[in-house]
Amino acid sequence: MSSLMYASGMGRKRKAAASHTVTEGAEGFFRRAHAHARALDAGERLPNEVVIAFENPVDMMKMLTVERLRLLNSLREAGETRIADLADRLGRDKRAVSRDVNAMRVPGLILTKYVTNAGHGRNLVVMPSAKRLELKTAI
Repeated sequence: MSSLMYASGMGRKRKAAASHTVTEGAEGFFRRAHAHARALDAGERLPNEVVIAFENPVDMMKMLTVERLRLLNSLREAGETRIADLADRLGRDKRAVSRDVNAMRVPGLILTKYVTNAGHGRNLVVMPSAKRLELKTAI
């Protein structure tokens, strides 16, 4: 799958960002990058957003299966959640949820981190990449 990711506001502490998932090629990516550069040159603040762009609508549809959308909705409601708890909440196998988490982490739809579980090693915790996801496509 080919995807491009462009994030404004990276490198500084951010409040919960809005996330936009769009299908577009490199042309749309560079158009947005130039618009942000012009805004910065004019002394304007950039919007607190993360844009995940898929070059092909088919790639986006492959990524956003029904089960993965359920996972995103569950994360939005629960916030930071261990994979085992997320699997229980969704009524799914932990390995299947783990595969979906890994697939969605790569383009930035979700974030993960390891947390120490006192005396029991580490747990992988999953969280939404943004408070709100906005999905767009054009064919």
